[in-house]
Parts: sequence; C-alpha cells; structure tokens
Amino acid sequence: MKYIVFFILTFFFLAGYADEQEVNIYVDDAYQPFSYRDEKGEARGVYIDILRTAFARMEGYKVNLIPVPWQRGKLMMKQGKGVGLAPAFFHGHDWPYLYPYSLPFYTETIIAICGHEVLKHPRPDWPDDYIGLRISNVAGFDGWGGKAFRRLVEKGMIHYEEVNGSTQNIKKLIKGRVDCIMMEKTAFKIEIKRMLASGEHDVAMDVNYKVGAVIGEDPVYIGYSRPARERGKMPFLFEFMQSFDSEIYAMTKLGEIQEIVEEHQ
Repeated sequence: MKYIVFFILTFFFLAGYADEQEVNIYVDDAYQPFSYRDEKGEARGVYIDILRTAFARMEGYKVNLIPVPWQRGKLMMKQGKGVGLAPAFFHGHDWPYLYPYSLPFYTETIIAICGHEVLKHPRPDWPDDYIGLRISNVAGFDGWGGKAFRRLVEKGMIHYEEVNGSTQNIKKLIKGRVDCIMMEKTAFKIEIKRMLASGEHDVAMDVNYKVGAVIGEDPVYIGYSRPARERGKMPFLFEFMQSFDSEIYAMTKLGEIQEIVEEHQ
C-alpha cells in the first residue's frame, strides 16, 4: 500500500512540475549594481532580486533570468528568441521589436557626475552647461541625455563616449579620462561604495568628483519580444504579464521594492 501512495504522490508532484511554463527573460550582464553576471555566470543585482521576488510568487511559471550583453539581448528580442528583456526603458517609439512592456518596477534618476574641477563653477542646466566637455555613458543606454543632448553630440559640441558597464564608466571618471559620466543616482552610490571597499577606488590617488545636473528620470520595465509574440511562440504571454504586473503593483504598494533597494545600499 505504501508503494501505491508513494507513486501517487510522485505522479502529482511531477504533474505539477510539468505544468509549469518555462519562461526565459534576458537581463543585462554589465549594469552593476542593478543587473549583472557574477563569477559563476549567474544573474545578480538589485533588479534581479526584485524580479526573482515577483516571479517566486507567480504560480505556474519557471522563470529563467539569463544574463547577456545588452546589445545581444536587443538582437535576441529582434529575432524573437526569449520572452523579454530587462531592465528596459520605454522604447515603443523607436524599437518596434520590443513591445508591450510590463508595469515599471523601479524609476531611475539619471545624474551627471563630474570631476571636482569641472564643477568648480555650478553647471545646473543640462545639457547646455556641459558643452565642450567629454562625457561617458554605458553602451546601450542610448535614450539617456535627451534629444537636445544628442543634437549637441551630433554637432560635435559635446564629445560622447560609451563603455561596457557601470564599473568601467566610474573608472574612466576617477582616472580623469573623461570630464563627466552619466549614471543612475542609486547605482553610483552603491557601486562607488563597493569599489572603495574592494580597493578599486583609492580616494588618495583618484580624481575627486561631484554631482552635477539631474539629467532625467526613467522608469524601467520588462520589454516583451514582439516578433516572438506575433509568431505565436507565447500563447501564455497575457496571463504571464497580468500575473507579473499584479505582483509588482503589490510590491510597490507595500514598499517591498524600496526595501530591496535599501538592502543593497
């Protein structure tokens, strides 16, 4: 009799597991401290903790968070590989392959951080006060800065550079290789703290920095692959989106997302 009970329990366990819909979400592998690949190749970061908390509460889904270089992630969305990409800013107007979007799970405040000498005199107006400077940003975040900034770059009035990842962006600033960097406020605070603790940033030798103008605010989302959806690869997408949005809404109302962010600071 005990063998019959064992087989029945095993059957229901496996049946329940088999009913889980596997979902692949690609995430940025170099956006520290929000989303990055650790030494074991696994996704880590503030956003990863937020997403995993929400996914763990969604019944019927096994969600894999797969870290990839940002540009490759965008290409995979174009090709219809995988369900979605995060953390994505809204690009419904210029990335037709990435749509629709989830509810936002955080709002980033983008700031200019510059060498102390650059901000010896205040530069509150973005981007006009930054004409003539060398400014660095993380590759792929091509929506940062705004249209006026991009026009100044196109005219050669601002020298613009890109690097792969937040850590490299900070290192360019503290080594004096650029005048300013564009970075998210909380991300800079967390990452510079980590660099100081690890010895990557030596305050006695590196360039002093100051916070300049607020560049803008951008909510972050999961963007879903339109080609995959249109090919019928995701018949479960509506239910998945509704479930995820419901969890994010509840986490926001309860203050859980802010708690996760504060745990990393």
